[in-house]
Amino acid sequence: MGKKKNRFWTLIALLLAAISIWVVARQTKNYSFEDFKEYVTSGDPFWITMAILCMAGYIVFEGLAILCVLKAFGHRRAIHKGIIYSASDIYFSAITPSATGGQPACAFFMMADGVPAGVSAITLLLNLVMYTMSIMTIGIIAIILRPGIFINFAIPSKILIIIGYLILGTMSAFMIMLIKREDWVHGIGHFFIRLFSRIKIIRNIERFENKLDRITNEYRDCAEMIDGQRGMLVKCFLYNFLQRALQICVSSMVFLAGGGMASQAVDIWVTHAFAVIGSNCVPVPGAIGVIDFLLVDGMCDLMSESDAISLEFASRGISFYICVLACLLIVGVGNFALNRRGENTEKRK
Repeated sequence: MGKKKNRFWTLIALLLAAISIWVVARQTKNYSFEDFKEYVTSGDPFWITMAILCMAGYIVFEGLAILCVLKAFGHRRAIHKGIIYSASDIYFSAITPSATGGQPACAFFMMADGVPAGVSAITLLLNLVMYTMSIMTIGIIAIILRPGIFINFAIPSKILIIIGYLILGTMSAFMIMLIKREDWVHGIGHFFIRLFSRIKIIRNIERFENKLDRITNEYRDCAEMIDGQRGMLVKCFLYNFLQRALQICVSSMVFLAGGGMASQAVDIWVTHAFAVIGSNCVPVPGAIGVIDFLLVDGMCDLMSESDAISLEFASRGISFYICVLACLLIVGVGNFALNRRGENTEKRK
């Protein structure tokens, strides 16, 4: 899966994370990491545990969403497989610009488990549609619950959030149309095959076009099956909605762990929801820096700047950094098991 490229993007993500943490910490001259340490160590263990469980739910529910689609297409897989698919998507999405590495990595593990390429493609596209629609739904809920919180964001933040809404809405409409029009999929694939041929990346055009025709036929068959799978579509959406909602809940759990009032927990959740919407419009690995800026900006209206920074560090530390590390470990175990399976197959031959 391009180990050198993955290492490069991992280093870039780590560098961006370090810069982001430094910039956020420098927003308040009197802020120190002793303040952060005190904030974390004095936190209520119950709510910290709840925050970690919400983070784990973020990984598990994406796996369930993928598995329910695969099951509808006749490819039942065990829950641990779904968690590997989910972890690979989350990890590689976090370290690559615009989350471009997530779906190819997820497809790699799916096809290694015997899922046809066309089924993998339509499954991931459908899951992406539901993922995008769930974020839009959360964004609409945030506006309904607390419209005043959006108004209190600074102008640059408002611009990012508005652009985020527009991009997500456009993406949802485009992806829904793409599911219904397999000729678009074939046309896009054909365009890139011709382009790569011209720049000498692809030499045997006929082989790639035959492969594209086969994948498009599988894609068409799966797309036709969706029409009779309303129950699956509802479940896939609900799993994606719960996935995103639980990730956003991490900040509310950390807020409560720090002694925050329960009546303000919804305000924290809505603030994080707006930050997620706004960060979707910037092609930065894991939205690093962008979502941190939006979170601190929004939370400063609800508490002191020092507390806002500590809350941002702690909640992002759990919902993103620890989550990505957990996904890396899961992917490593999954890749090891895959290699062992390949070695055993070779021995039998």
